[in-house]
Amino acid sequence: MTRFAPALPRPAPSAVVSAVALAVLGLPVLPALVGQWLHDPNYSYGLFVPAMAAWLVRRRLDEWNAAPARPAAAGAWLVLAGAALHLAGVAAAEHYAARMGLVVMAAGLVLAHAGSDRGRTMLAPFVLLALAVPLPYVIYYRLTFPLQLLSSRVTAGLLSAAGMPVLRTGNVLHLEAYTLEVVTACSGLRSAMTLVAVAVWLGALVELRGGRRALLVAAAVPVALGVNVARLVLTATLSALAGPAAADGFLHGLSGVGVFLAGFALLAVLGRRLR
Repeated sequence: MTRFAPALPRPAPSAVVSAVALAVLGLPVLPALVGQWLHDPNYSYGLFVPAMAAWLVRRRLDEWNAAPARPAAAGAWLVLAGAALHLAGVAAAEHYAARMGLVVMAAGLVLAHAGSDRGRTMLAPFVLLALAVPLPYVIYYRLTFPLQLLSSRVTAGLLSAAGMPVLRTGNVLHLEAYTLEVVTACSGLRSAMTLVAVAVWLGALVELRGGRRALLVAAAVPVALGVNVARLVLTATLSALAGPAAADGFLHGLSGVGVFLAGFALLAVLGRRLR
């Protein structure tokens, strides 16, 4: 039996004009955003977010077409709020506000032209796009330092429990033949941001509703911190068994891939359980 793809909705002329206007506003902003995704490892997951969001949009077209189209006046207010945020960000050279304003405007346009019933079907793609907007580094570093201390404290406790001599000084772990510093990249925040986006995508994929989807997204943070600590413990163990070179070489980079895959697998299992 042949299964047909869901029909693409035909946009109204006013919606096309609005989309073009939004694209024109985004032209000065979006190239720098893509450049940050390409060159900033903290936000490299953003390169995959547009494809993930587009996939969810395609998956939700049947639900979109089945929902009634009731244009909502609240959408116009959301567009105005997004435009104000975007223009303020451009004027102040504050990239986060300028970029997030575009996401808010896009959500407002959907609400204004299609209404809340249809807009609700596209909530997950908009959440994904919002998560791909890099945080201001003032906020980013305020979040990373407490996580560095927490990760180093938990790692030191696990190593001591396993019988490995370790002395912790702040975010630095002094081992017998190796000093392991829990730097910003090892704080777990990068993993947490990536896995939160993955959890939003997985929640939509397995069609979780309401509180169960929120639970999956909330679980992404402790999962990310847990697998990050596991990576730190593995790094310390490698240094003890094979010397410091093993902890800083190829295996250390490979463990970063393993952290993401482990976190993804845990969230996928949890998503299926919640379903």
